[in-house]
Amino acid sequence: MATLSVSGSATHRHRAERGVVHLTVGFDGDDREAVVRDTAAVHSRLTEQATAWRRQEAATWWSAQRVAVETEATTDRGDGADATRASSVVRFRTRAAVDVRFSDFDALASWVGDVAVEPGVTVEWIEWSLSHDRRPEVEKAVRVAAIADAVTRAGDYAEALGLGRPTLQSVFEPGLRPGAPGGGSPFGLARAVATFSSGGPVTFDLYPDDIEVTAEVSADFIA
Repeated sequence: MATLSVSGSATHRHRAERGVVHLTVGFDGDDREAVVRDTAAVHSRLTEQATAWRRQEAATWWSAQRVAVETEATTDRGDGADATRASSVVRFRTRAAVDVRFSDFDALASWVGDVAVEPGVTVEWIEWSLSHDRRPEVEKAVRVAAIADAVTRAGDYAEALGLGRPTLQSVFEPGLRPGAPGGGSPFGLARAVATFSSGGPVTFDLYPDDIEVTAEVSADFIA
């Protein structure tokens, strides 16, 4: 009788079903009220547009949770004859975020083209993923495939050693085998990312990579 300890893994690829556009709005200046007012105006337009996309069912969710107003004080020492005279310069910086999750990628591309040329707006990145409803099904399928891979490996080793059909004793997700170093989750969901900046082309051709879903296990068999 022999103990066979094997690993099993699987990777499934799926087309992206959602794309989250991550935007920031911000202005810099020496007039605090003007900087805040300009940021609030643009931010309001973006949230109104996000609401419209949601009502049209092109977007499934949006969020505007982060706002920051910063004060930066520097010292201007002048030059030439005025080099010994220092003055304090105060500037203000604002940043506000808007995130919108799209299910309609044509609408996403159209909106990115519009907001990318909007003053004060930066398109930080686009995050591609699967839908929340489908994710459990996808994760289950890849876990089952990882177990099947472990069973196949154990059978191959048993056959090569002239042993009988192996019997499963235990299965471990990454980091759960006694004595093994921790870390890792039982599956991984990779999200493709595209990066843009404001001032770019008005239209974008977006082709997200497939979403890779992976699972790994280790297992002990007796043969």
